[in-house]
Amino acid sequence: MGMGIGHRLRQLWRRFAVRGAEAAKAAPRGAGAARTSARGWVPLLASDWTSGPAAWADDPREQVRHYHQWVYAAVRAIADRVAATELRVFYRRGNDLQLLDDPAHPLLRLLEEVNPIQTRYGLWAETMAFLELTGNAYWYIAANGLGTPAEIWVIPSQHMRVVPDPQTFIRGYLCRHAGREVFFARREVIHLKYPNPCSPYYGRGPLQAAAAAVDNHEQLKRAECMAFRHGVLSDLALETDHYLPPGVIERLRTQVHQKFAGPENAGRPLVLEGGLRAKPISLSPREMAFVQSARLLRDEIFAIFGVPAAVTGLSEDVNRAVAEAMDVIFARYCIEPKLRLIEAQLNQDLLPRFDPGLVCRFAPVVPGDQAQQRADMEANLRLGVTTINEERRRQGRPPVAWGERPLLPANYAPIGISPPHPTRRTRRQVVEVCGESAAV
Repeated sequence: MGMGIGHRLRQLWRRFAVRGAEAAKAAPRGAGAARTSARGWVPLLASDWTSGPAAWADDPREQVRHYHQWVYAAVRAIADRVAATELRVFYRRGNDLQLLDDPAHPLLRLLEEVNPIQTRYGLWAETMAFLELTGNAYWYIAANGLGTPAEIWVIPSQHMRVVPDPQTFIRGYLCRHAGREVFFARREVIHLKYPNPCSPYYGRGPLQAAAAAVDNHEQLKRAECMAFRHGVLSDLALETDHYLPPGVIERLRTQVHQKFAGPENAGRPLVLEGGLRAKPISLSPREMAFVQSARLLRDEIFAIFGVPAAVTGLSEDVNRAVAEAMDVIFARYCIEPKLRLIEAQLNQDLLPRFDPGLVCRFAPVVPGDQAQQRADMEANLRLGVTTINEERRRQGRPPVAWGERPLLPANYAPIGISPPHPTRRTRRQVVEVCGESAAV
């Protein structure tokens, strides 16, 4: 029998790790040494296609610096929605799940009181921000004296590097910041990452895919900012029928700039003399399309992040029905897959350290049709499918004493069974019980 496919894959990745380590040792010291040593295995898997105007897409330190403008709006919408979603923990009982609702349980306390200076909401918001910006998020799990996880700390992704190992695939993680290096064992770190076909060690986030659009939008906003700085007369040309020496032209340009440049000089009247005339400069169709491309770039960035514009607060041609539909799309196709990815990672790396029978699930995030939910509840109660208390539990309400049995009409009975008839009594029995007059 030949080797199994799992054994072959492990051998393949070990070769990548060994060759990556050898490339790191042989890399020259200098400006590019950090990138080469951290990702020396990349040429073994795929060519470097991130060069060009968006070359920062492969540098986590530069990625986090683009957390502004529409990127900020998209990332904030995702982070807030995930942070506001409840993470529930269950005991696995065969095929059933039993909710763990003991607030004193160490796992629930850890997820609620993550560390001395951060709240649960802050932990998830920061985690999702790093995931969206860099494709990676790192949790340092600080254990107590018994080895049980006691605190969770988010380590900035731009400072973390994976340390490959030819035997275990990952030896650990190295944090480099401000000239210091700290090594973390593999067990001490939970690495959340998005899928990346170019790397088995690092994830690839939406910002990396939207790098070109983000670059173009930033350049466009920078051009607008410079236009405001140069003043409201930047689209005017001064012309005359007379010849002007170069020195005069430069003096006029300097005077106009000093008097009219900057937003504080907006609205000042322009007075011309010596035969000078002001002529507006009209934009060409290509230049007008360039200015109008800001909206297209915004939509492209939002589409790559999976965030509808209405979710970020933009209300262009949006009514209530459209807003609710956009919220359903956002929750179903953007938020829910991310929650499933996080659940799987925590069920693999965190929960078994407390109890192998524990699993976590996020609360549903896709808004339901309220009218349909109400109709389903009424039908279930009317037909005896559920009880009052079962429906109250779904709504988060306490049970009532009279709600444990289904409520059905008195004439409901299984098919084929006749209702019971009163027992027929003989005339003699009636006389013995009620007297002669009752038998007449």
